[in-house]
Amino acid sequence: MLTQDLLKSWQRFKIGLAIFVVGVLLLFTLSEFHIALRYLSLLVLFLGFAIAMLGYWGIFIQRFSFIKNKKPPPKF
Repeated sequence: MLTQDLLKSWQRFKIGLAIFVVGVLLLFTLSEFHIALRYLSLLVLFLGFAIAMLGYWGIFIQRFSFIKNKKPPPKF
């Protein structure tokens, strides 16, 4: 799951970031009305954060494995 291709990880990161932004907007607009809406918006915010970090972790692992598998330059 974490070693998927870069495009799926990037897509998961963007979706998580969009959910995170929706959670922030809900927190700033609806949290004044009722305490349950505040907790709901915090739940959406943290869910978006978790999805975005899962996507970022896949991007990081992919790039780190690329650096690790890179061949050293030839010696003269």
